[in-house]
Amino acid sequence: MRMAYNGRRGSSIAEGSALVMVSSYIAWYLFLAGAGGGAFLLGSFVDFALRVSNRSWLRGASAVTDAGLLAGPVLVALGTVFLALDLGAPDQAFRLFLTPSGSLLSAGAWALALFCATAFAAFLMGFADDGPGLRVAETVVSVFAALLALFVVLYAGVFLSLYPAVPFLNSPLVPVVFVASALATGAAVLTIIGFFRFSRDETIGGFASLLRLDAVLVAIEAIAIAAFIVVSLMGDEAAAHSAAELLSGHSAMLFWLGVVLAGIVVPLSVDVECLRSPNPSLFVVGAVSTLLGGICLRFSPVSY
Repeated sequence: MRMAYNGRRGSSIAEGSALVMVSSYIAWYLFLAGAGGGAFLLGSFVDFALRVSNRSWLRGASAVTDAGLLAGPVLVALGTVFLALDLGAPDQAFRLFLTPSGSLLSAGAWALALFCATAFAAFLMGFADDGPGLRVAETVVSVFAALLALFVVLYAGVFLSLYPAVPFLNSPLVPVVFVASALATGAAVLTIIGFFRFSRDETIGGFASLLRLDAVLVAIEAIAIAAFIVVSLMGDEAAAHSAAELLSGHSAMLFWLGVVLAGIVVPLSVDVECLRSPNPSLFVVGAVSTLLGGICLRFSPVSY
């Protein structure tokens, strides 16, 4: 998809003009921004919770989730590169900032930039010498970054829900699906980083705190996807046709093997097994599978 942006009219997506198909650049942007935003939100949640409570499971989880405070903005920044590539020319990207039109695309671009700036600032402020004024400033910046991360995660779903070329994406359930997927893939990113950062004992302690959360996030994603498909099949003819194409058309293998098997069945099975017998290596296999499913989720609905 080449988005017909211009400074006067804004994004063609926001205005509902006809588009052909989403490019692979946009799919990769949606994946990286979602996983990065999800990782940051999980890291921020545990960080804020530890400021008011010192429970052992929070301390254990923070050993893994604190990586999201840096990995999150790094992934989102990488995602913006793919978004810029989709625009086709550097001046198109600059015009989103220099001549903001109030469109969804401009709002998203500003949110991405501000999130990366505030998240990196909060991360650096965390290493500065303690002081009441600095700690208050760091907390304010961190809260602002977390709110922007939530917008970035929601933006991916809203972006596609307003997409006119694939009718069944025009559903309020699309943002729900993408938020759930962002949190699940964000947890997967943190799991993989944690596996390579710590010793086996430290990893087991941190992963034990994340296992149930990970299972809940994947289960919510599965329910959201199922509800979205059912609602689409029961919708108008165009939406039902798009959903049927996803389930049994040429995108079916990507959906069933990628989204369902790799993104849901394998991670849930791994979580259940690891709850019975902790195994960091197996948990990482589930995390890699979750990421693969997240990539397929971004490609499968828009690949025809």
